[in-house]
Amino acid sequence: MDYYYVEGYYINAKGTKQKAKSGSIRLENVEPFARGFWASSRQEALMIATESLEGGAWIEEPIICSLSEKQRMRSIGAPELSGFETMVKRK
Repeated sequence: MDYYYVEGYYINAKGTKQKAKSGSIRLENVEPFARGFWASSRQEALMIATESLEGGAWIEEPIICSLSEKQRMRSIGAPELSGFETMVKRK
C-alpha cells in the first residue's frame, strides 16, 4: 500500500442540496480538502476521499499524488512565508 495525498475543493452536503434546488453554488458552501490516505491505487484513494466528504461533491477532479503541496513546494525551493514557520518549544 502507498500513501496518497488528495487535495482539491468540494461543495459540502448543504451546498449539494442547494445546488440541486437552485442550480447555483454559494461560496460559503465551498471548502478545501487536503488529506492523506493509505491505498493500493490512486482510484482507491479517490474513492476513500469521496466517501469522507459525507454527502459533499467535488467541484472538479482533485489532485492525487504521493507528495503533499508542502513537500512539492519545498522540493522546488519555493520561498516560505514569514511567520508560518513551525514553532520551536523552548525548554
